[in-house]
Amino acid sequence: MSGDRQTIDDSVLQAAAGWVARLQSEDATVIDRQAFERWLDEHPDHRAAYEELRALWSDLGEVPIPEGRLGQLRAQRRRRVGGFVGLCLAAGVAILSLATPYGARWRADYYTGVGEVRRIALEDGTQVDLNTDTALVVRYDQGQRKVRLLRGEAFFAVAKNPQRPFVVEDGSISATALGTRYSVGATGADRAADVKVEEGRVEVEAAGQKAILGAGEAATIDRQGRLFLTKTDVAAGTAWRDGKLVFSRRPLREVLSTLERYRRGRILLIDEKAGALEVSGIFDLHDTDDALSVLEASLPLRVLRLSGLMVLVQSR
Repeated sequence: MSGDRQTIDDSVLQAAAGWVARLQSEDATVIDRQAFERWLDEHPDHRAAYEELRALWSDLGEVPIPEGRLGQLRAQRRRRVGGFVGLCLAAGVAILSLATPYGARWRADYYTGVGEVRRIALEDGTQVDLNTDTALVVRYDQGQRKVRLLRGEAFFAVAKNPQRPFVVEDGSISATALGTRYSVGATGADRAADVKVEEGRVEVEAAGQKAILGAGEAATIDRQGRLFLTKTDVAAGTAWRDGKLVFSRRPLREVLSTLERYRRGRILLIDEKAGALEVSGIFDLHDTDDALSVLEASLPLRVLRLSGLMVLVQSR
């Protein structure tokens, strides 16, 4: 259905964010506004996307966004939303338990907030480093030690006990330690489940496929359920344990997606030209604003901070 948030392409949302940024600028011209009106008329999704972003920022009270004829759209939006209030209230608990980090944290034995990294010790002596916005459940019994990764990423330094296998799973991939140190990342909105081995061996199983990984190897399961094995720099990929994010010739779109995981709000990439730029560097995961400033200074980029919860990045 047109206008449904779940069916609006990211490219449309990015274009809408670009229009928000352009129209709120003091440099916006009559020609800009005319072009915007033409874009708005091209498809119902354009109106829905722009209205959603404009309403969000307007409600935050951070950004002056022009009303124009969007005032009528906003009134229509309020009327549509009013009809769904009862349904939303009834579904609230289900949404929290299934689709938000708060639901995962409510079910978890251990979790971290956005931007938080911490280490925990399990009852058998296994050490676990939890990355940002991670939640897991621990279930030990006489025959097995099992960890359910609800969201995020964790690194495990497993205490050896051949009689009690140590298994980490997220629903799409299962990783059994054969005396080892390894990380597991859960399937997310912008990433597939993966396993990286620093030391020892790990048996990986996904969709009926099995493989044994050694040190310096990784396994990723894609959206179609296929298992891919690669060589990887585990130290760089798990540098978050030391508060660092390491990139070596990675596309900017990937770097921004990673930075976004360590801050509240969104980082929207406006154009693909900028997204293809290569980035190499080491950044402090606790200061993503500084990382954005470094990227802006070293690359042909413009970083526009619309509010504490919204950052736009585009070519300069």
